[in-house]
Amino acid sequence: MMMNRDRLSFWVRLVSIVLAAFFLISFIFLGLGTNISYNLFELIGNQDQQQQQADQAPDPQEQIAEAEKALEKDPKDPEKIKDLAVLYYTAGRYDDAIRVLQRGSEVDPKDEEIPALIGQIYSQQAQAEKGEKQKELLKKAGDAFAASAEAEPDNAEAYLLAGQAYDQAGQPADAIEYYNGYLDLEPKGENAEKVKDRISALLEGGASSDGAGP
Repeated sequence: MMMNRDRLSFWVRLVSIVLAAFFLISFIFLGLGTNISYNLFELIGNQDQQQQQADQAPDPQEQIAEAEKALEKDPKDPEKIKDLAVLYYTAGRYDDAIRVLQRGSEVDPKDEEIPALIGQIYSQQAQAEKGEKQKELLKKAGDAFAASAEAEPDNAEAYLLAGQAYDQAGQPADAIEYYNGYLDLEPKGENAEKVKDRISALLEGGASSDGAGP
């Protein structure tokens, strides 16, 4: 790993980011949960140890500078690309994170983690916007989650995230396609009935649906 050995693994952070996107969109649209308190550090054990690690962690800007240098030395390493993008993301530098991840997509177009991160960043940006700008960002999020689903066809959550993002973006045909992809993988899943209900609502609304939740 390029950071100190106590740094959270990329995979744990990726899971947390995707789950955060899922819970956020679910709260807004499907109503799958309310008052959700999601703490990444709860994923990895004792809170006292976690606090110690947080106290000993290097400054975020130092981490970013170190990650940038590491990527300069090996610009085609997908892991270094994702490491830097996650650091940009956690620092609120969303445009920089997307720029780095888009480069990663060119380096390794089969990496399913890269578009999942891009989708989360666009989803995050969309929450601060309204109207057409928000829909534009949600459409981009849907495209990214769809790319993640295509790269990892067994990932039901990627299909669900794509469907939700397209739905909110006012793209009912795409939403239905990816909702159905989710149902193909999780026909009896926790969210299956709500997804079926939403598909029915979209079909009744036809192409005029604006992507609003039920």
